[in-house]
Amino acid sequence: MRRCKTLIVTAAAGVAIVAFGVLTGGALAAYNPNQKGVVSPGAVVEPQSPNALPGRLPPYLPRPVHAPAPQARVQALHAEPGRLPAYANAAAIEPATCPDDALSYGIPVICGYVPVPLDWAHPGKLGTIKIYFELYTHTEPGPAESAMLMNWGGPGSATAAYRGQAFYFFGQNLDTHDLLLIDDRGRGLSSTIDCGALQHGTAPLAQAEAECATQLGLAASRYGTGDIAQDTDAVRAALGYDKVDYFGWSYGGADVEAYATRFGDHLRSIVLDSPVGTPALYQFDFDQARTQAESRMVRLDCLRSPTCAPDHPFPDLELDALVWTIRNHPVEGDSHDAGGNPVHVRIDEGALLGYPIDNPSGNFVSTGELLAAGAALRRGDSVPLMRLGAEGYFPLELYDSGDPTGWSYGATLATWSADFEFPWDWSAPVPKRQRQYDAAVRALPPWYFEPFSKQAVTNNILFDFVWPQLWWEMPTPPSPIAPRHARYPHVPTLVLSGDMDRRVPLEITTKVAELYPESVFVKVAEAGHVAVGWTQCAANLATEFIRTLQVGDTSCARTPETVWPAVGRFPLFAREARPAEIDRTGSNQIGTDERKVATVAVATTIDAMQRGFISPTSDAVGLRGGTVQQDWSGWPAYLNVNLTDCAFTEDVTVNGTATWSPDTSAFSADLAVAGAGTKGGTLHVEGKWWATGPVGKYKVTGTLGGKSVAVLVPEA
Repeated sequence: MRRCKTLIVTAAAGVAIVAFGVLTGGALAAYNPNQKGVVSPGAVVEPQSPNALPGRLPPYLPRPVHAPAPQARVQALHAEPGRLPAYANAAAIEPATCPDDALSYGIPVICGYVPVPLDWAHPGKLGTIKIYFELYTHTEPGPAESAMLMNWGGPGSATAAYRGQAFYFFGQNLDTHDLLLIDDRGRGLSSTIDCGALQHGTAPLAQAEAECATQLGLAASRYGTGDIAQDTDAVRAALGYDKVDYFGWSYGGADVEAYATRFGDHLRSIVLDSPVGTPALYQFDFDQARTQAESRMVRLDCLRSPTCAPDHPFPDLELDALVWTIRNHPVEGDSHDAGGNPVHVRIDEGALLGYPIDNPSGNFVSTGELLAAGAALRRGDSVPLMRLGAEGYFPLELYDSGDPTGWSYGATLATWSADFEFPWDWSAPVPKRQRQYDAAVRALPPWYFEPFSKQAVTNNILFDFVWPQLWWEMPTPPSPIAPRHARYPHVPTLVLSGDMDRRVPLEITTKVAELYPESVFVKVAEAGHVAVGWTQCAANLATEFIRTLQVGDTSCARTPETVWPAVGRFPLFAREARPAEIDRTGSNQIGTDERKVATVAVATTIDAMQRGFISPTSDAVGLRGGTVQQDWSGWPAYLNVNLTDCAFTEDVTVNGTATWSPDTSAFSADLAVAGAGTKGGTLHVEGKWWATGPVGKYKVTGTLGGKSVAVLVPEA
């Protein structure tokens, strides 16, 4: 028997407090600045990652896009040692031994450091730091057309360590372009900020953050993106490149903007994906844009799904009603987390925003279930919503961020503090800063974050990324992202943005695009944060733009490449389900009641598939009972998911096995159906799951109550 853990999410005095009690002897934590064990808030703009599929692609890739574009193949042998370009300034470079992984791509690579001033405004004041780079040289004869720069955002994340992403998305450009990966200062191998207590969660946040700022001293102000841009150009100049193509996703957009407004003459092209930039620097405005995006994400996900749309014609109004209900009447009860562990949950408005809405599980699993869960709650059934709260996107428990060269918590805070505009005076002591922050919140109109209250958005570690900076220090003025009276270069610029991105939403990315005189903005349908990771269309547009400096045909971005499964109803009993459509090509004998059972059987199976992919293990549980187990023995050719007594309604149980092939999206299931709500029988389901193209229908055959079944159920 699993041992129970308790999850309590509530709001008190405007502060989201999250307490976990794990009876297995694990971590005990509460989000409170004076308690240990807080989760790292992570990067405000980390990719809104869909599920990685084990064994198919590297784990850092958001999800496998279909029919991947040609790319450099990872070789089973080490690359030949690379040589510095003939035009490089070797005296400015300190050679370094390349990591083994850097040598595994079959492309000659050079690794090294370029020393730079820690304080570019006063080069002799704070000494120097070393900026790490990896240079992969092009494969075709002749000089390189340019060097491609990459930045994966964060802030706080390494660049070179995630070289696999560069090869996956831009490997095909290595025929005529070099690839230059530079770790931003304070992260990766560029003089990494390593604040032990902050990095490994061994002290209260307030204490650990203050200690980290003290550890850095005067350097605490020197990790702004403006300083990073000067480091980047120093590496470019040392290697002798005149022109670079700069790709940045998420917070990498800030890196690109800082470089473009200082060294635009050296840019051949710019490609931005879900970019942060100066339009996002006042955090309350940024948070307002994100709250607007939450409603759009829920709306689009439902209206594109033939399963969800008929039951929810006014999704915005329904979401508003759910938020209002939870604000005034929080719900509490027992449920199971994504791994099937029993938990006790209390959900208030801050938790509703922070967990199922702002941090969607899987491929928009919680997003697609939210409206149906709200409808069930209105009928007195809290089970679906409690499950969404219990599953959560990440646990707020003792957090060890691991090796800082992969991601540095100290670098994250140092860069945020330098780049963003805060509603307090940095020279004031922390208690006064808190009062200034509270006063700024009070000055906001009550409707500022609607449909959410100010209390739910601010001082909420799950959503508000300003408040945790209170304990940092800014001893000297930082170097801003864009200098005063900045000029943006006239270079070919492509900006991609997913229409379901709630991390850096359209309200921000459209303004970032407007900064660049020659930008082309492409909105990508059904894509979340970092569009190239969600659709092959976006990935192709990015690579072809660098190749040709032309945007080309963007029509592929207007239609969803994959419509993610959503839920229209969570029926308590089978009689409340929508009846399956009769398949006119078959010989159907069942009536309306058993056609509803067929819908429930398919919903049970798809629910099991969804749970399996958000579970941290191979085990999960059904909505109202039963167990789910994934069998990966046939991977990557296929995945089997076994259902044992799974119940989507209280009166129908499903047993059987579902099989899915990731290469073709082919899906089939053989099911035994029983319970008080049906006469029982066996069903065979065939169709597609997570398929590209228009949404199809599952073909359901078999017998129920001794009568033949021939019905159809939407695939998403």
